[in-house]
Amino acid sequence: MIVRKEKRAFERINLGNLSGSVELMEIVKSISVLNASEEGVCVDGADFPVGSVVRLAINSQEEEPDISLYCKVVWASQGKDPEKKSGLLLLNTNKILFRKDLLSFARLIDSARRQAAP
Repeated sequence: MIVRKEKRAFERINLGNLSGSVELMEIVKSISVLNASEEGVCVDGADFPVGSVVRLAINSQEEEPDISLYCKVVWASQGKDPEKKSGLLLLNTNKILFRKDLLSFARLIDSARRQAAP
């Protein structure tokens, strides 16, 4: 039996039906956001190479603006997996330039966490 140690520092939150896109150079693929944490997201629908730097766009929720964040692909589903899942690590280290998007992303996570709480 293989026991895997959890590498994530933050809890993953299910975000329901969020859609958006992932862009690498001029290739844009529609995605669904499966879950997220303060440091990254898991998406379905993109199969970019591990190590690629991509732009993640999350479609707006009711009163929130669209979110645009740069990410690094840290893992991707292998083989013939039809879902094409990928793990994206947030790279927006410039907190001033990406302030609005980072705040919107944090509010999105907080809202989902509150809805999931018993």
